[in-house]
Amino acid sequence: MKKILIILSMLIIPAVYADTAPYYVESVPNNAMGVYQTDKELTLYEAADKNSEIIKTIEFSYKKETMPEGSFALLINEKQLGFLYVTDIDEDGWVEILYDRKNNLKGWTQTADRMQFLPWMNFYNMYGRKYGIRILKDAPENTYTLHAKNEDLSQSLSKLNHVQKIKLTKISGNWALVSAMDLDKTPKTGWLKWRDSDGTIYVFPNIK
Repeated sequence: MKKILIILSMLIIPAVYADTAPYYVESVPNNAMGVYQTDKELTLYEAADKNSEIIKTIEFSYKKETMPEGSFALLINEKQLGFLYVTDIDEDGWVEILYDRKNNLKGWTQTADRMQFLPWMNFYNMYGRKYGIRILKDAPENTYTLHAKNEDLSQSLSKLNHVQKIKLTKISGNWALVSAMDLDKTPKTGWLKWRDSDGTIYVFPNIK
């Protein structure tokens, strides 16, 4: 009887949405240009103009039970660190935000400073180099191959198998210079293709 009550209580209690991070390739939109770091409040406009209609105002408490589901590219509530995908930019610091990934809903906001919008290169150089990167779960098999140069036809050096952490040294175009230690304690260094030419992203900063 006690077990039945526990199961029923688990079904009745509303879901609490935890931290968010992309784990699959399709989680990152191809047309995303980078990410926008959230503050306590976000006001979204129909156009890149403060005289245009306000679409939505969102308040962020960074408490798991009140944060909007399906909005964030990456969210760590404990650090009050949240990023939304940016799909377009305009003059004077205006960026188009994807605030509802499921329904593809977007709105414009004006950044408070130059660090609030991070193009992919800046984002990876800042957070990828600090925390390392991880390969998304359904990335193509060739993503695990390290090359001698940042070119598709360059020599294959080795393959990543069961690495716990991939250290990012440098980003050059669609390639990342990385080093890693496999389970067999073999150090591996080379160029990994972090993004395809069509904008499809295969790896993401392993922010914790």
